[in-house]
Amino acid sequence: MATTALLLGSTGLVGGCLLRRLLAAPGIDRVIAPTRRPLEVGHPKLQNQVIDLQGPLDGPELQADDVYCALGTTIKTAGSKEAFRAVDYDLPLRFARGQRERAGKRFFLVSSMGASATSSIFYSRTKGEVERDLAAEGFKAVIVARPSILAGHRAESRPMERAALWLAPAYDNLLWGPLRKYRSIQADAVAAALLALAGDVLSGTRIVLSDELQALAQR
Repeated sequence: MATTALLLGSTGLVGGCLLRRLLAAPGIDRVIAPTRRPLEVGHPKLQNQVIDLQGPLDGPELQADDVYCALGTTIKTAGSKEAFRAVDYDLPLRFARGQRERAGKRFFLVSSMGASATSSIFYSRTKGEVERDLAAEGFKAVIVARPSILAGHRAESRPMERAALWLAPAYDNLLWGPLRKYRSIQADAVAAALLALAGDVLSGTRIVLSDELQALAQR
């Protein structure tokens, strides 16, 4: 059955990969991608809604069967912890709460390795809190992807990630068994894994770690 997907964060690293895959997916007949500025992408399936993120996020033009959330920033890019939390916590929940009749819908969230609502690290705690609170929003399913270090071309500069990725080929080969989940992963593999999961009949909350994401992407 054809479905409508709402994609949040379509201009980001994973979000851009998700946009391409959702537009190419035969089972999806419409992709709603709300952004602050128009996308430089044209496609018959694409409905690019230019919105004010300070305004209401529950209009009929934003209603979908499945929600894919790849919103995310860093504290450095955002400028403060408060601004970071507004993107990584407040926005996903505001969009989630804007979905009318949530009981029959699924929410796919790109989170982060180490996310925990009880973490002493602000970044990881924020990620864990949004996971926890989305699970309580009444969706049919909440699927959380927790990738390790993401590989792929970013528009923004993240020096620490670039350094980690430069070393990735060496340390990835040292990570076996239960440590495989810490290997770096291509952003497009995360996107492919989420679409593979979308093909399953899912309910409840499911957390998918990086090594399982990699396996799903190769399915």
